[in-house]
Amino acid sequence: MTEVPPPFHPQGHDTDPAGQQGDPLTQLATETDLTGLDFTGLDLRPALRRDPRPRTFTRCTFTEANLRGAHLPEAVFTDCTAAAADFTGALLDQVRWQGGSAAGAKFTDADCGDLTCDSADLANTKWGGALLADASFTGCRMIGARLTGHRGLGLQLTRCNLAVANLNGLSLRGAHLVGIRFTEADLGGVDFRDCILEDCRLAEANLRAADFTGADLRGADLGELTIAIAAQFRGAVISPDQAAHICTALGLNVIG
Repeated sequence: MTEVPPPFHPQGHDTDPAGQQGDPLTQLATETDLTGLDFTGLDLRPALRRDPRPRTFTRCTFTEANLRGAHLPEAVFTDCTAAAADFTGALLDQVRWQGGSAAGAKFTDADCGDLTCDSADLANTKWGGALLADASFTGCRMIGARLTGHRGLGLQLTRCNLAVANLNGLSLRGAHLVGIRFTEADLGGVDFRDCILEDCRLAEANLRAADFTGADLRGADLGELTIAIAAQFRGAVISPDQAAHICTALGLNVIG
């Protein structure tokens, strides 16, 4: 005789079967296609452990939800809100995040291999120690995000706003960066070797100890160049116009 698992009773909620139909944690524990649910401030981990199948979330709210160490591989989030949610140490391998916002969320030490984020608000998110191997961010608002100390290679950034973000020590070697705004970002020690920066803005960024050896900066906005800033781009490929600006900063007159 097949053993039937005991019913799931979310902590702090009515356990009367007749009253559980609209309970978001009960639906999370028993369904995989979830729309319009509000998980604000809830601990979702017990419900997620009930069923390991990948979930699809559409227009759900996870504001300040507890997802520390949660297993959500291959989950799909579409137009969801996860402001200040805690994904610390979560398994988010091959997750897709489309639109919506996770502003202020913590992804510290999370496994985000092959993560795909498209047109999402990720301002002030924290990714320290996260595995971001082959993760891609396209059209995302990442103002103030902290990407320091992440693990893995192959991070892809396209048309993202990383103004005042902290990328200290990040490895972007060999990447083709398109439409990235690095204004006032901390790029100290970033490995830009052999990168192509197309339609990128580096004005007012902290470039201390960044390595641009072999980087193609001809399509980048380098901002107002001083002698000190120009020295940070040592080893890079630049355009004639950019070279002229550097010569001007050195007090040289270029005559065509």
